[in-house]
Amino acid sequence: MRFFSTLIASILGSLIAVGVLIFLGFLIMAGIFASAVSTSEAPIGSESVLMLQLSGPIQETAVTDPIYDLFDLPQPQSLNQIRDGLKRAATDDRVEAVWLKPQGIIAGWPTLLEIRQSLLEFKGSGKPVIASASGDFTMRESDYFLATAADSIYASPRAFFEFNGFYLGVSFYKGLLDKLNIEPTVLRAGAYKGGIEPYTRENMSSENREQLAAVLENWNNLMTATIAQARDMRVDEVENLMEAGELLTTEDAHASGLLDGLLQNEEVESRIRALTGLEGKLNTRNLSRYAPSMAGQSSGHDDMIGIISASGTIMSGNSSELNGILGATSFVKMMKKFREDDRVKAVVLRIDSPGGSATASESMWQAVKETTEQKPVVISMGDLAASGGYWLATAGDTIIASPHTLTGSIGVYGMHFSIGRMLDTKLGITSDQVATSAYADMFSGMRPLRPSERALFERSLNETYAMFLERVSGNRDMSVEEVHEVAQGRIWTGEAALEAGLVDQLGSLDDAIALAAEMVNLEEDSYGIQRLPAPETLMDQYLDLFLVQIRSFMESPLEAQLRAEARLIEEAVQLQGVPIARLPLDLKDYN
Repeated sequence: MRFFSTLIASILGSLIAVGVLIFLGFLIMAGIFASAVSTSEAPIGSESVLMLQLSGPIQETAVTDPIYDLFDLPQPQSLNQIRDGLKRAATDDRVEAVWLKPQGIIAGWPTLLEIRQSLLEFKGSGKPVIASASGDFTMRESDYFLATAADSIYASPRAFFEFNGFYLGVSFYKGLLDKLNIEPTVLRAGAYKGGIEPYTRENMSSENREQLAAVLENWNNLMTATIAQARDMRVDEVENLMEAGELLTTEDAHASGLLDGLLQNEEVESRIRALTGLEGKLNTRNLSRYAPSMAGQSSGHDDMIGIISASGTIMSGNSSELNGILGATSFVKMMKKFREDDRVKAVVLRIDSPGGSATASESMWQAVKETTEQKPVVISMGDLAASGGYWLATAGDTIIASPHTLTGSIGVYGMHFSIGRMLDTKLGITSDQVATSAYADMFSGMRPLRPSERALFERSLNETYAMFLERVSGNRDMSVEEVHEVAQGRIWTGEAALEAGLVDQLGSLDDAIALAAEMVNLEEDSYGIQRLPAPETLMDQYLDLFLVQIRSFMESPLEAQLRAEARLIEEAVQLQGVPIARLPLDLKDYN
């Protein structure tokens, strides 16, 4: 029997191994077959309609993946690719119109605003933009916000239409820690530093509620004012529609004047043909094929503007796009590369980060500061440049933020979790040790901090906070006391940060690039663009894609939310005993 069981196991193992090899071989062949198309300009015929299908996360940068092209699937879109593609299409005589299909977009409001502005600039060329959505769940607020840039907006009949305002939710773990007998020690410098609250409270503090309410007001004002202007309505009319909570179907939205018609996909095609004068079947081309993700990497110029994308939670070590980690080691190397490249005359640092390790933030700050001694560095804030992300920004020469960027959060906190009692009471596991000093096992996690150790921990945090204040003071021409008044961990929108003196001006990435060129006396169209980080290898793309797709197929929305919560807890464990400068929320998908 053992022989047969071993034989069967061996056969199954061999089959699995062969299957894996076939799968990997398929990926490699697919890459070879499709990469030539995906990394160069895809053919496009005359009288074409550019299709912009947007769903899921919109990253700052991305790499066109040949697997999507091979199966004629819409590519994951990046902000740079969308902006560059629409700019190019505006002057391309082969492109007659843009067909926008937004559905389930996950992006911050600065990103949405930049995409919408690019659509408006395309319309300025005299070519139409048509927006539509199909399916049972048609549009959310972020989808509709982009759709308002179109000449006409259509949706399927009897579909869901979400238009009920915004919220920000915080999960609290105090009850869980109490049940598990895990004893946290959580300290902070800054009354508004809400990052500690999930571990010490069961609801929001008044300070945290105040700052998050201000963020929601900023978003709500943007949404209502934009819709009112686009749909020829009064702002109070739009506000009343959102507050009533009655717009839950596309029929409701159409009756309220938010949609121009209830049409299926084929009927929208007929409208586009009538609008453009095109006949026969529409010749559509996905923007991802029309403008590959390498768009924006200009060559053939002696002078370059370097753009570094700094996205993710700041940690020591190397970056991991899949895990959302911005590694200090990787960042320092990128900054050094641009600093030592004589062709790169100025650097634009595009920050989209909630912060993270204060130590890693300082290491990255030093790299930026060293670069400013040789060439200008302009900071461009994306959706988030908060806490450690703002720490990093203070090394630049000029800070430009979107009015809706979330920034500031100038403060630090630290955490220590004692799991010794949990192991004893829940699992019957005890521990003992020998040590060379009374403090040797301070951060072992097996016992709570003693009063003297807590005092040492608190002193370390206060010293880190003092350094943070000094970094801001030196950059903003403010006294440390003045910085403290607007610091204390408080989150500011870009608009409010400008009034508080934390940023220099409001604007987009294009504005930051133009300013960087102006600082080194480069005329428009006389310089190229070089972006870092460099694209991943094909094999890296395939492995990341495989892991992401497997995860997305197997998990429900609730599981995805729990995974996000688990990631925050994992970060907290990794940063135990370390001064943390991080925004506690993922604020990209609360509409």
